[in-house]
Amino acid sequence: MDPVAAARARRRFAYLVSLVIATALVAFVRLRDIPLTPESIRAEVLSWGSLAPLAYVIIVALRPFLFFPSTLLFIAAGLAFGPVFGTLYAAAGGTAAAVLTFLLARWLGREFVQAHLPDRLRQLHEAEWGAGLIFFLNLVPIVPITPVNYGAGLSRVSLFHYTLAVIGGLTPRAFAYSFFGDSLLDVGSRRFVTAVAVLGLLVLAPALFRWRWFARWRRS
Repeated sequence: MDPVAAARARRRFAYLVSLVIATALVAFVRLRDIPLTPESIRAEVLSWGSLAPLAYVIIVALRPFLFFPSTLLFIAAGLAFGPVFGTLYAAAGGTAAAVLTFLLARWLGREFVQAHLPDRLRQLHEAEWGAGLIFFLNLVPIVPITPVNYGAGLSRVSLFHYTLAVIGGLTPRAFAYSFFGDSLLDVGSRRFVTAVAVLGLLVLAPALFRWRWFARWRRS
């Protein structure tokens, strides 16, 4: 990389780091006095009336810049809109947020990261961020979404394959949390137990599949 391009890449990477720090500080100041509960978020979303679905999607899309927990937002979708529409709105907002952070990371930081990784690590970095890994990381509820989006943006995965992987992985995750949120209106019911079981299955099933896949790969 020539000196001019290297300097430009350093500036872009510095912009990315500054943005992450600034949004973290803003989120801390603005949200420190707001109770981070599904009920409070539900009340805020429904206060928009007929514009509530649009407001919710926009809030979820901007969530990475506010460092707001996606778990609470997805649960609130079930509380506010039910499991079906809650899944639809949560997946739409989550996909928009994923694409936005992916593009931001790629524009600001990819050149710098690729230029400063050792050859061996660069090859690993490029190979590991396939669509399958992105799908898996978006599927499992316990994996933070935002670092995945930024990391994928700094890799060589294409936007098209990345978006498909996000939609495929994020939609079941959104359903599990929305279904759980809807069931919170009747804690202790069979519906609530089923929702907890769905969340547990979404955590355990991908891990079991990945373990079996690696075991088969080692034998081959």
